[in-house]
Amino acid sequence: MAKKKPQRRKKKKQPLDWSRLGRLTLRTGSILLLIALAVGMTFGVDRLRNHAAHQMQLVSAQAVTQGSNATIRFIWPALVGGTNKTWLAETDQNELLRVASRALKDDDPLSVEPLRRISTHLGKTGWFRSDPSVRRTGSGELLVDGDWRIPAAVVRWEGKDHAVSYEAMPMPPIYRIGTAPHPFIQGVYGGAAGVGPARYLTAWPGPGVRVGLDLIAALRANGLAGRFAGIDVSGYLSGGPIEIVSPDGNRIVWGSPVDEWTPGEPSVEEKMARLVQLVERTGLLDAGQRRIEVHRARVEIDRTGED
Repeated sequence: MAKKKPQRRKKKKQPLDWSRLGRLTLRTGSILLLIALAVGMTFGVDRLRNHAAHQMQLVSAQAVTQGSNATIRFIWPALVGGTNKTWLAETDQNELLRVASRALKDDDPLSVEPLRRISTHLGKTGWFRSDPSVRRTGSGELLVDGDWRIPAAVVRWEGKDHAVSYEAMPMPPIYRIGTAPHPFIQGVYGGAAGVGPARYLTAWPGPGVRVGLDLIAALRANGLAGRFAGIDVSGYLSGGPIEIVSPDGNRIVWGSPVDEWTPGEPSVEEKMARLVQLVERTGLLDAGQRRIEVHRARVEIDRTGED
């Protein structure tokens, strides 16, 4: 007999897994949403960037064409004592604003490149110890702040008075002889190195300016600012003493530099005390005499040539 073929069992239909389908749909939708957001953000950021660039270019154009102080603002160096006034002359302020404005033009306002260039250009002016910082504020200003060089004296050289900082670094102001608001140093052997911005990169050569600045700082520290007109280092550079020049042109022979000591001279403290006593007694650093020597064992007054 022929065997009967076994009948296959019919598979039961599995019920639809709605939770699995939901998860798949959610995952697919999320991926599509992310793609759409990415595309939208790309075009949206570009439009936002273009709009902001347009607005800021308008501000930059005003700064260049009008020199608006409200657009480019400096934190000017302040006078000692916490006042809001600055010792920097208005003409120098305007020149620094012009330098910054010229460096700002023709640039993408959303780029850091114009800020870097402004900083570099200002750093070459001789007014800063290093390139100043430049940043944009929330109000759209460009704010410039830096470590300012402070003029300490002028070096009398080739018929003019050249400003120098306390570090003996040349600075931009150049005055007619006798018109600077700073004491002078005269008798140096050479001028500042370099031409143009290069002259602000190195200290005034030779020891004369340095010893003159040290004595100026010491006199000021002892309350004698304004009591002298300048320092003459010509004698020191030829092997002799440094001399202080009074406002009347009289001479106070100081002696060796403040950071040196020569046998037979009183200490720096003793010489300073003598000068302070002269001012207390006579009201003048030179006591009204043509020449006074404070670097000897006792104060000596040279009356040679007096009637």
